[in-house]
Amino acid sequence: MDTQSGIGATFTKWMVGEGPEMAGVVGGAVGEGTYAGKVLEYIAGDPTVVVEARYQFNGTARAFTALVHVEQTGLQAVITGVVTDGWAKGSPVKGKYTEIKCDHDGMTTDCWQGTLAVG
Repeated sequence: MDTQSGIGATFTKWMVGEGPEMAGVVGGAVGEGTYAGKVLEYIAGDPTVVVEARYQFNGTARAFTALVHVEQTGLQAVITGVVTDGWAKGSPVKGKYTEIKCDHDGMTTDCWQGTLAVG
């Protein structure tokens, strides 16, 4: 994980049912914990999908909420945004994720695994 640009957190997330709610797990500098999120806007594009979302990292060491802008092309995405509540409020965030398949809650679904740097 690249922490040169800030405090690095890891995440694996998935949609709850058909969405727009998301759930998952977090780690890295925030500590082990849970992820909760919500897709606020989804714009299907070809080849790039654009998503506006709220990400909540609830780690044992740090907790924060960020408003993010995501651009996903193929299985890779770039994330930019700002912390809106909690630890490091007002700080920029940037990161990336890869779309994968993962097991959770007794099923296998599409998931998104990545990193998010705060600051």
